[in-house]
Amino acid sequence: MQQLIERFRNLSSAQQLAIGGSAAVLLILLITAVAVAGGGDEPVAVTTTTTSTTVPAESTTTSTAPESTTTTTTEPAPVGETWPLTGIVDPEAVPTSPILVAKIDNSSSSRPQTGLGPADMVVEVLVEGGVARFLAFYQSAIPDEIGPIRSTREVDPPLIAPFDVVFAYSGGIPANVEAVRAVAIDAGQPSLGTAYSRDPDRPAPYDLMLNPAAALDLAGPTSGDIWFRFEEEAPAGQQALTVEIELSPILDLTYRWSSIDQGFLRFHGETAHVDDTGKQLVASNVVVLAVEQFDSGRTDGAGSPVPDYRVTGTGTAFVFRDGVAIAGTWERGSQDGFFRLLDEAGQPIPLAPGNVWIELMPTGRTVGWQ
Repeated sequence: MQQLIERFRNLSSAQQLAIGGSAAVLLILLITAVAVAGGGDEPVAVTTTTTSTTVPAESTTTSTAPESTTTTTTEPAPVGETWPLTGIVDPEAVPTSPILVAKIDNSSSSRPQTGLGPADMVVEVLVEGGVARFLAFYQSAIPDEIGPIRSTREVDPPLIAPFDVVFAYSGGIPANVEAVRAVAIDAGQPSLGTAYSRDPDRPAPYDLMLNPAAALDLAGPTSGDIWFRFEEEAPAGQQALTVEIELSPILDLTYRWSSIDQGFLRFHGETAHVDDTGKQLVASNVVVLAVEQFDSGRTDGAGSPVPDYRVTGTGTAFVFRDGVAIAGTWERGSQDGFFRLLDEAGQPIPLAPGNVWIELMPTGRTVGWQ
């Protein structure tokens, strides 16, 4: 067939015409058929993979979904200092600026929250009854008001200990308050009542609001340490455009990647999580840490057991950034340091420069993505 093709091509225009229209058409069809048949490659099948992982106690589970990569365009390196909690390089950054941590409620009665969007880092932790509260860390941007502020729990002091923070909360049992004072500057309502006010448009006890500027009057400089590895380019990982996290039987979270926002939009189930301005919360990084939950030995006023968590040692970790998932482990030797995120080869997992949402997920719960 190749010889026929070559002979036809070598004919003069008049000779080609002499072959006849129908014969020429037939020859063209034969050429096309041979060209198509000679390709040798089958079309690539496009598949959608859903990965769901339940993390048992004291185990690390990885999934086998196909890997995908995200490519980024190299930009000129920004100039300035780096904000420690976000990895963002900013000409106006002061890495040793004070850090404020506010204990914010996340029950349905507390939504929409005020001042949650500007937080550099948010740690979500279950409390009694299957609902959650936030430890919201502020350094690079300080809102005018934050709330609703709620009481501290046993897990808070170990989580805030490395950062030299000012801690705002509504109160707590004496043992927890003493533990807070051992690791942070106490800006709780019992100690600094002038920094707090009640919002008449919110029902109690979801009405306590913080003036962060008043709390930061107590603060001094911080170490300026950068707590995670941050890199612009995403590592290889599995596609994760939608992430679903089961924190408790009554609290299911969804994060959906938005190329417009360059982050994961946050939902409670299918309901968008918005702040009091109506803007949906978005996370550059979602970090899920599987941690052991145990009974603190006390109950709340309704008789519900108050949980506590082991936040040192090691466990399973999942990092979601740039629409991909990276599975690995977390390590933390003591409360003097923070969580180290390692991939399956034991190398640090880089986060995207931007805000970080950390979900402390009890072992035995499920995280899935697709």
